[in-house]
Amino acid sequence: MRRLHWIDRGSLRQFILNAQDNVDGGIADRPGDVADVFHTFFGVCGLALLGYTQDDLDGFEGLKRVDPVYALPVDVLERMQVPVWRM
Repeated sequence: MRRLHWIDRGSLRQFILNAQDNVDGGIADRPGDVADVFHTFFGVCGLALLGYTQDDLDGFEGLKRVDPVYALPVDVLERMQVPVWRM
């Protein structure tokens, strides 16, 4: 959609990080709630799509680029010879 400029990237990053469960792991739907697999998956994908991958200057070590169509790591799709979305 090419609408990343509509999002306050830093605030969304901070919201996702604040929703982490630092004891048991995972990400909740909002800070203070119980983490679950669904929100953990989409929280991690969200961070990757916002540009916080290991390839980015302010990214997280080990976080790979994610394809927004398949919600899978780009390197996995490339190994499977599946065309990836180029943003």
